[in-house]
Amino acid sequence: MKHRIIGITILLLLNGSFLMAQDPVYYRSVIRELSSKKYEGRSDFGNGDKKAAKFLVREFKKMEGIEPALKDGYLQPFSYGVNVFHKKMEMSIDGEDLEPGRDFIVREFSPSVKGSYALAYIAEEDHHPERLLPLLETGKFKDSYIVLNFNLIYKYLGIAPEVLYSMPLAGLIMVRDGQPSFFKSRSGKRQPIPVIWASPQFPKNAKKITVRFESRWIENYSSSNVIARLPGLGREDSCIVFIAHYDHLGHFGKDVYYPGANDNASGTAFLLTLAGYFAKPENRPDLTYIFIAAAAEENNLLGSTFYTQNPVVPLEKTLQVINLDMVADNGDRLFVETGPEGEASLLKFKELNNRLNLFGTIEQHPLSNDSDHYPFAMRKVPALYIMVDGDAYSVYHTPLDDYHHIYTNRYSDLFRLVTEFARIF
Repeated sequence: MKHRIIGITILLLLNGSFLMAQDPVYYRSVIRELSSKKYEGRSDFGNGDKKAAKFLVREFKKMEGIEPALKDGYLQPFSYGVNVFHKKMEMSIDGEDLEPGRDFIVREFSPSVKGSYALAYIAEEDHHPERLLPLLETGKFKDSYIVLNFNLIYKYLGIAPEVLYSMPLAGLIMVRDGQPSFFKSRSGKRQPIPVIWASPQFPKNAKKITVRFESRWIENYSSSNVIARLPGLGREDSCIVFIAHYDHLGHFGKDVYYPGANDNASGTAFLLTLAGYFAKPENRPDLTYIFIAAAAEENNLLGSTFYTQNPVVPLEKTLQVINLDMVADNGDRLFVETGPEGEASLLKFKELNNRLNLFGTIEQHPLSNDSDHYPFAMRKVPALYIMVDGDAYSVYHTPLDDYHHIYTNRYSDLFRLVTEFARIF
């Protein structure tokens, strides 16, 4: 009995020391900070991303042992062209105003437009491209906004039906099943007509639409990856990269901003807690660890792509990339992705999870260009995408992705899984 009590005491001390090594209070405070209004959605509105980058630099500087990864400091700047909506985004149907960000969004590649137009509803049987495209090519709707069913268009033409954008139309509306999500992934190019995603409450037999959409093209918008380095104690020339994008969607019009608490203030906060944990003398790794808070992920992975073209450690010396994206959720399931080079380490990740009994399901999805692991995988670097599934995903890319819609109950389990996984290399 005495030996059993001693064993239980040791186990409790070990568990307690692990829990103390984490910092869930700090984790939540960073999510709250980055998703607050002062950062304007961490994108191009009001230099919100630049303010967030400065905050991250200050946090890294507080950690003893963490160093700037670049010759000139923590920032790795780059620039890109982007279409933005920073002013009026107004729409009414038969004189009734719709709420931007809730009732509708305008796709990120849309031009400015102002005026009133007829509405034309396309019958469901006419959504198939063999019927739809010839119908639109007639020019019958050149002065109208046509209304389509999003699900049918997605079924037949995919998520980016660009063939429709060059049709002789005044505009295009696709009615979705839920609150329309805003994106910036295709904001690097303007299309000829405005494309609108509308909520299920969009009227089914309206006659007239009045719009005022104000877009602006920024030729060379400047942003920066924030990169920190923790030198290894032994194999300093090889590294593991931890990455999480800190940017989000910014604004849709002057008044609607996207806090991006789960996507991806959560991954950024997790990144900072990892850096703080591994920087402690008792946790210092043998390998060098690189911590990248990536910019412009929402703009089609521009920050991570730039890093892979300008790495601070050669990619051939990067043994593993761990991408943390949307981790403040409450589910018992992890979504993961990797490329062919990462399959062996993913198997170890799954085995480790089973041995520690942390998450009930690890569901592997095909490799896709949906987050910052992708540019690494395309260059044959083992790269693992990690997302916690759960209820927070229901507000994905909407203004409701705020601090009040996140969950941190799986933080400890994921922290343990990621830190133990990093030690196997």
